[in-house]
Amino acid sequence: SYADFVAAGEDPDHNLIVIEAANKSIKNLKLQLNYTAVPNVVSSLTGDAYYTIKIGNSVKVIPGVRYMTQFDDLSGKIANVANLKDNPTGYSDPNSMDSRLFAGKVDIKSENAWKLRFGYSQVADKADIVAPWRGFPTGGFTRAMAQYNWYANTKTYLVRADYNFEKAGLIPGLTGMVRYAIQNFDDTKKGVQADSNILNIDAIQKFKSMPGLEARVRIAFVSGDAQTGAVTKNDPSYNEYRFELNYLF
Repeated sequence: SYADFVAAGEDPDHNLIVIEAANKSIKNLKLQLNYTAVPNVVSSLTGDAYYTIKIGNSVKVIPGVRYMTQFDDLSGKIANVANLKDNPTGYSDPNSMDSRLFAGKVDIKSENAWKLRFGYSQVADKADIVAPWRGFPTGGFTRAMAQYNWYANTKTYLVRADYNFEKAGLIPGLTGMVRYAIQNFDDTKKGVQADSNILNIDAIQKFKSMPGLEARVRIAFVSGDAQTGAVTKNDPSYNEYRFELNYLF
Protein backbone atom coordinates (compact mmCIF):
# COMPACT_ATOMS: atom_id res chain seq x y z
CA SER A 1 0.00 0.00 0.00
CA TYR A 2 0.99 3.65 -0.30
CA ALA A 3 1.52 3.92 3.47
CA ASP A 4 3.88 0.94 3.53
CA PHE A 5 6.09 2.37 0.78
CA VAL A 6 6.32 5.67 2.70
CA ALA A 7 7.01 3.91 6.01
CA ALA A 8 9.83 1.92 4.40
CA GLY A 9 11.38 5.06 2.94
CA GLU A 10 10.58 3.92 -0.60
CA ASP A 11 9.19 6.05 -3.43
CA PRO A 12 5.38 5.51 -3.58
CA ASP A 13 5.14 6.73 -7.22
CA HIS A 14 5.58 4.02 -9.83
CA ASN A 15 5.40 3.30 -13.54
CA LEU A 16 3.95 0.32 -15.35
CA ILE A 17 5.80 -1.24 -18.29
CA VAL A 18 4.20 -3.83 -20.59
CA ILE A 19 6.05 -5.35 -23.54
CA GLU A 20 4.48 -8.12 -25.62
CA ALA A 21 5.44 -9.90 -28.81
CA ALA A 22 3.80 -12.69 -30.82
CA ASN A 23 5.11 -14.94 -33.57
CA LYS A 24 3.29 -17.13 -36.15
CA SER A 25 6.17 -18.00 -38.47
CA ILE A 26 5.72 -21.74 -37.82
CA LYS A 27 2.54 -23.04 -39.43
CA ASN A 28 -0.32 -23.60 -36.97
CA LEU A 29 1.84 -22.49 -34.01
CA LYS A 30 1.39 -19.19 -32.16
CA LEU A 31 3.99 -18.10 -29.62
CA GLN A 32 3.57 -15.12 -27.35
CA LEU A 33 5.89 -13.54 -24.80
CA ASN A 34 4.92 -10.88 -22.27
CA TYR A 35 7.03 -8.84 -19.86
CA THR A 36 5.19 -6.75 -17.28
CA ALA A 37 6.92 -4.69 -14.61
CA VAL A 38 6.33 -2.12 -11.95
CA PRO A 39 10.02 -1.13 -11.83
CA ASN A 40 11.77 -1.77 -8.51
CA VAL A 41 8.61 -3.42 -7.14
CA VAL A 42 7.55 -6.54 -9.03
CA SER A 43 7.95 -7.94 -12.54
CA SER A 44 6.80 -11.02 -14.45
CA LEU A 45 7.67 -12.93 -17.59
CA THR A 46 4.91 -14.94 -19.29
CA GLY A 47 5.14 -17.30 -22.24
CA ASP A 48 2.16 -18.70 -24.18
CA ALA A 49 2.11 -21.38 -26.89
CA TYR A 50 -0.90 -22.52 -28.95
CA TYR A 51 -0.93 -25.18 -31.65
CA THR A 52 -3.84 -25.70 -34.07
CA ILE A 53 -4.71 -29.20 -35.26
CA LYS A 54 -7.31 -29.43 -38.03
CA ILE A 55 -9.69 -32.37 -38.03
CA GLY A 56 -11.64 -32.64 -41.25
CA ASN A 57 -12.95 -29.46 -42.79
CA SER A 58 -14.78 -27.92 -39.87
CA VAL A 59 -13.17 -28.85 -36.52
CA LYS A 60 -10.01 -27.50 -34.90
CA VAL A 61 -8.30 -28.76 -31.74
CA ILE A 62 -6.08 -26.12 -30.14
CA PRO A 63 -3.97 -27.11 -27.12
CA GLY A 64 -2.36 -24.20 -25.30
CA VAL A 65 -0.06 -23.61 -22.33
CA ARG A 66 0.95 -20.59 -20.27
CA TYR A 67 3.90 -20.32 -17.91
CA MET A 68 4.44 -17.24 -15.78
CA THR A 69 7.35 -16.42 -13.49
CA GLN A 70 7.05 -13.57 -11.00
CA PHE A 71 10.08 -11.73 -9.61
CA ASP A 72 10.22 -9.83 -6.33
CA ASP A 73 12.21 -6.67 -7.05
CA LEU A 74 11.68 -5.31 -3.54
CA SER A 75 13.90 -7.97 -1.94
CA GLY A 76 11.60 -8.16 1.07
CA LYS A 77 11.64 -4.42 1.85
CA ILE A 78 7.85 -4.28 1.86
CA ALA A 79 6.18 -7.56 2.65
CA ASN A 80 2.47 -6.81 2.55
CA VAL A 81 2.18 -6.76 -1.24
CA ALA A 82 0.29 -9.87 -2.42
CA ASN A 83 -1.33 -10.53 0.98
CA LEU A 84 1.93 -11.66 2.57
CA LYS A 85 2.45 -9.28 5.49
CA ASP A 86 -1.11 -9.22 6.82
CA ASN A 87 -1.63 -12.94 6.19
CA PRO A 88 1.74 -14.67 6.66
CA THR A 89 0.24 -17.99 7.75
CA GLY A 90 0.75 -20.70 5.15
CA TYR A 91 3.38 -18.88 3.06
CA SER A 92 6.84 -20.46 2.89
CA ASP A 93 8.44 -16.99 2.87
CA PRO A 94 6.15 -14.06 3.79
CA ASN A 95 8.88 -11.60 2.73
CA SER A 96 9.12 -12.75 -0.88
CA MET A 97 6.80 -12.34 -3.87
CA ASP A 98 8.76 -14.74 -6.08
CA SER A 99 6.24 -17.15 -7.55
CA ARG A 100 5.13 -19.10 -10.63
CA LEU A 101 1.94 -19.99 -12.46
CA PHE A 102 1.20 -22.76 -14.95
CA ALA A 103 -1.98 -23.05 -17.00
CA GLY A 104 -3.04 -25.38 -19.79
CA LYS A 105 -6.11 -25.81 -21.95
CA VAL A 106 -7.53 -27.62 -24.93
CA ASP A 107 -10.04 -25.84 -27.17
CA ILE A 108 -12.19 -27.82 -29.59
CA LYS A 109 -13.80 -25.47 -32.11
CA SER A 110 -16.32 -26.08 -34.84
CA GLU A 111 -16.68 -23.61 -37.67
CA ASN A 112 -20.41 -24.23 -37.49
CA ALA A 113 -21.69 -23.17 -34.08
CA TRP A 114 -19.98 -24.66 -31.02
CA LYS A 115 -16.75 -24.57 -29.02
CA LEU A 116 -15.52 -26.57 -26.01
CA ARG A 117 -12.72 -25.73 -23.58
CA PHE A 118 -11.01 -27.83 -20.92
CA GLY A 119 -8.66 -25.82 -18.70
CA TYR A 120 -6.37 -26.23 -15.69
CA SER A 121 -4.21 -23.83 -13.70
CA GLN A 122 -1.90 -24.12 -10.72
CA VAL A 123 -0.08 -21.43 -8.76
CA ALA A 124 3.15 -22.34 -6.97
CA ASP A 125 3.01 -22.63 -3.19
CA LYS A 126 5.15 -19.52 -2.79
CA ALA A 127 3.35 -16.19 -3.22
CA ASP A 128 0.17 -14.80 -4.73
CA ILE A 129 0.40 -13.59 -8.32
CA VAL A 130 0.29 -9.79 -8.57
CA ALA A 131 -1.99 -8.53 -11.35
CA PRO A 132 -1.23 -4.86 -12.21
CA TRP A 133 -4.15 -2.93 -13.69
CA ARG A 134 -6.50 -5.87 -13.06
CA GLY A 135 -4.80 -8.01 -15.69
CA PHE A 136 -6.06 -11.55 -15.10
CA PRO A 137 -3.18 -14.06 -15.32
CA THR A 138 -5.56 -17.04 -15.49
CA GLY A 139 -7.85 -15.33 -18.04
CA GLY A 140 -8.59 -17.44 -21.09
CA PHE A 141 -7.73 -20.62 -19.20
CA THR A 142 -9.56 -21.10 -15.88
CA ARG A 143 -10.90 -17.78 -14.65
CA ALA A 144 -14.65 -17.73 -14.00
CA MET A 145 -16.75 -14.59 -13.72
CA ALA A 146 -15.79 -12.37 -10.75
CA GLN A 147 -13.34 -14.99 -9.41
CA TYR A 148 -9.75 -14.47 -8.26
CA ASN A 149 -7.89 -17.76 -8.54
CA TRP A 150 -4.24 -16.72 -8.51
CA TYR A 151 -3.52 -17.07 -4.80
CA ALA A 152 -0.52 -19.21 -3.89
CA ASN A 153 -1.13 -22.98 -4.00
CA THR A 154 -4.45 -22.71 -5.86
CA LYS A 155 -5.61 -25.30 -8.40
CA THR A 156 -8.53 -24.70 -10.77
CA TYR A 157 -10.28 -27.00 -13.26
CA LEU A 158 -12.65 -25.60 -15.88
CA VAL A 159 -15.02 -26.84 -18.58
CA ARG A 160 -16.65 -24.35 -20.93
CA ALA A 161 -19.10 -24.69 -23.82
CA ASP A 162 -19.98 -21.91 -26.29
CA TYR A 163 -22.78 -21.93 -28.85
CA ASN A 164 -23.46 -19.49 -31.68
CA PHE A 165 -27.20 -19.50 -32.37
CA GLU A 166 -26.79 -17.30 -35.46
CA LYS A 167 -24.29 -19.66 -37.11
CA ALA A 168 -26.67 -22.51 -36.32
CA GLY A 169 -29.42 -20.66 -38.19
CA LEU A 170 -31.59 -20.25 -35.08
CA ILE A 171 -31.49 -16.73 -33.57
CA PRO A 172 -29.67 -13.85 -35.32
CA GLY A 173 -26.98 -12.18 -33.23
CA LEU A 174 -27.26 -14.48 -30.19
CA THR A 175 -24.38 -16.41 -28.62
CA GLY A 176 -24.35 -18.34 -25.36
CA MET A 177 -21.79 -19.76 -22.97
CA VAL A 178 -21.88 -22.19 -20.04
CA ARG A 179 -18.81 -22.49 -17.83
CA TYR A 180 -18.15 -24.74 -14.83
CA ALA A 181 -15.09 -24.28 -12.63
CA ILE A 182 -13.77 -26.12 -9.58
CA GLN A 183 -11.50 -24.00 -7.38
CA ASN A 184 -9.28 -25.55 -4.72
CA PHE A 185 -7.59 -22.98 -2.48
CA ASP A 186 -4.97 -23.48 0.23
CA ASP A 187 -6.89 -23.73 3.51
CA THR A 188 -3.81 -22.87 5.58
CA LYS A 189 -3.72 -19.29 4.28
CA LYS A 190 -5.70 -16.60 6.05
CA GLY A 191 -8.19 -14.54 4.09
CA VAL A 192 -8.35 -16.80 1.03
CA GLN A 193 -11.82 -17.46 -0.33
CA ALA A 194 -13.61 -20.76 0.17
CA ASP A 195 -13.12 -23.77 -2.06
CA SER A 196 -15.93 -23.51 -4.56
CA ASN A 197 -17.74 -24.86 -7.59
CA ILE A 198 -18.96 -22.16 -9.98
CA LEU A 199 -21.54 -22.37 -12.74
CA ASN A 200 -21.64 -19.39 -15.13
CA ILE A 201 -24.28 -18.86 -17.82
CA ASP A 202 -23.86 -16.00 -20.30
CA ALA A 203 -26.08 -14.83 -23.15
CA ILE A 204 -24.88 -12.14 -25.58
CA GLN A 205 -27.19 -10.48 -28.08
CA LYS A 206 -25.89 -8.26 -30.91
CA PHE A 207 -28.12 -6.14 -33.14
CA LYS A 208 -27.65 -5.75 -36.89
CA SER A 209 -29.76 -2.60 -36.82
CA MET A 210 -27.29 -1.00 -34.37
CA PRO A 211 -23.77 -2.26 -35.11
CA GLY A 212 -21.53 -2.07 -32.05
CA LEU A 213 -24.35 -2.46 -29.52
CA GLU A 214 -24.59 -5.64 -27.47
CA ALA A 215 -26.67 -6.76 -24.49
CA ARG A 216 -25.36 -9.31 -22.01
CA VAL A 217 -27.07 -11.35 -19.32
CA ARG A 218 -24.60 -13.05 -16.97
CA ILE A 219 -25.48 -15.41 -14.12
CA ALA A 220 -23.23 -17.15 -11.60
CA PHE A 221 -24.13 -19.85 -9.10
CA VAL A 222 -21.32 -20.27 -6.56
CA SER A 223 -21.33 -23.25 -4.21
CA GLY A 224 -18.76 -22.60 -1.48
CA ASP A 225 -17.32 -25.15 0.91
CA ALA A 226 -18.21 -24.12 4.47
CA GLN A 227 -15.51 -26.45 5.82
CA THR A 228 -12.68 -24.49 4.18
CA GLY A 229 -10.28 -23.42 6.91
CA ALA A 230 -10.01 -19.79 5.81
CA VAL A 231 -13.77 -19.20 5.67
CA THR A 232 -15.43 -17.08 8.38
CA LYS A 233 -19.01 -17.44 7.09
CA ASN A 234 -21.23 -20.42 7.84
CA ASP A 235 -22.36 -20.52 4.22
CA PRO A 236 -20.05 -18.91 1.62
CA SER A 237 -22.35 -19.83 -1.30
CA TYR A 238 -24.09 -17.11 -3.31
CA ASN A 239 -25.70 -16.25 -6.65
CA GLU A 240 -24.80 -13.30 -8.87
CA TYR A 241 -26.83 -11.71 -11.66
CA ARG A 242 -25.63 -9.11 -14.17
CA PHE A 243 -27.16 -7.21 -17.06
CA GLU A 244 -24.90 -5.16 -19.34
CA LEU A 245 -25.35 -2.90 -22.32
CA ASN A 246 -22.11 -2.26 -24.18
CA TYR A 247 -21.49 -0.04 -27.17
CA LEU A 248 -18.23 -0.73 -28.98
CA PHE A 249 -16.90 2.20 -30.99
